[in-house]
Amino acid sequence: MLELADIEPYLRDRGLISARAVVDGGFRVADVSRLNRVFIVTAENERCLVLKFGGPPDDAGVAREAEVLQRLRSLDGDGLATFMPAVVEYDPAERVMILEGALNARDLARHHAKGRFSRVLASQAGEALARLHETPPGALRGLSGSVDPTWTLRVHEPDWESTCRMSGAALELTRVIQSSDELCTRLDDLLASWSEQSVIHGDVRWDNCIAVREAGTHHWRRLQLIDWEHSASGDPSLDVGAFLGEYLRTWLQAIPIVDPADPSRLLEHARLPLRRMRPALRAFWDAYARHRSAAHDELGRTLHRATLFAGSSVLTVALEQAQTLAELRPGVLGLVRLGENILRRPEEASAHLLGFEPSRALV
Repeated sequence: MLELADIEPYLRDRGLISARAVVDGGFRVADVSRLNRVFIVTAENERCLVLKFGGPPDDAGVAREAEVLQRLRSLDGDGLATFMPAVVEYDPAERVMILEGALNARDLARHHAKGRFSRVLASQAGEALARLHETPPGALRGLSGSVDPTWTLRVHEPDWESTCRMSGAALELTRVIQSSDELCTRLDDLLASWSEQSVIHGDVRWDNCIAVREAGTHHWRRLQLIDWEHSASGDPSLDVGAFLGEYLRTWLQAIPIVDPADPSRLLEHARLPLRRMRPALRAFWDAYARHRSAAHDELGRTLHRATLFAGSSVLTVALEQAQTLAELRPGVLGLVRLGENILRRPEEASAHLLGFEPSRALV
């Protein structure tokens, strides 16, 4: 497998960077790895490249992602490609996908860290998902590998293999979730109502939404969706709900929680209050509704189901965070309480948390 020192000769051999860039062009390789090994390559007067490596030999995730991107871009007739990275090439020998990256870019988690929630970028996210959800569900048929986008609805019933990999805190959190019969029933009901209506992204979180700044300005006006390895046929409300859920979990974890049984006690002290987020939330949904060809009543159902999926996405984040902990913390338990309350009372969550009036779904 290629190491960091191998990147420069590898790209030169493939004609993807020039010798000049290496000698006097400020050639740089940045390791931004998370779940996968990922390197960003930049140089003066050269295009930005992103190298994403596959995992174990039996993991087809990155190879499948390259196929997804190429398939969707070839089918695009309505501007979806604007919101997707372009595949330069996929090398099956090294199991590396090379993407055309963007200079002056950062993910939305970092972009929102100071508490400024861009309506422009939220609107871009809404348009991107709307255009994706216009793609018929069979568009990815025949791709290598398979994914199950409903995994976020199964936090209450992990399989044996997942259980064996869980930390002690994650196991304890799973028991907390399983102790609520109503919560488990709500998740089961949401899973039972799953329908494959379109192609979906499958992992719409702020880490996978990249804000791009206009060259020579301070304006962040363009957004790209990355990490398409979970893309499949599915329920579009899952993607919408995952994006909404990012605001809710960010808000909750900005509240100083001293009592997990009463996470709202210090609500007024939230460092990132919901009132700052609501203009962006409205911009997101308005753009999504404007670019979908769905009828008004269908948009209303989508928003209702998206609110439910926002609740399930909050539970998923809680479990992921617990996996990194030695013991449960109040903030993680607070996410479970929030997710449960959303699933129990989605209409109230839509109105009082997200700030959507009943007419908002019909915009």
